[in-house]
Amino acid sequence: MKIGDLINFTGSWQRDLPDKPKTGIVMAVWTNGRTRRISSVDILWDSGKLGNVLASSVEVVSEDG
Repeated sequence: MKIGDLINFTGSWQRDLPDKPKTGIVMAVWTNGRTRRISSVDILWDSGKLGNVLASSVEVVSEDG
């Protein structure tokens, strides 16, 4: 997973949102300081909102490059 990848959200939303985004573009990737594994990603959602979610709750649909 890297910046520019198109992703689908595979998790579930905790709160009741009127527009639950499902598709977005990776804007930043955050790693664990000790293990260097990807822990979370910043996503620009199809609704136009920017959010941060756990990397385990998204899947890459199309890689940039």
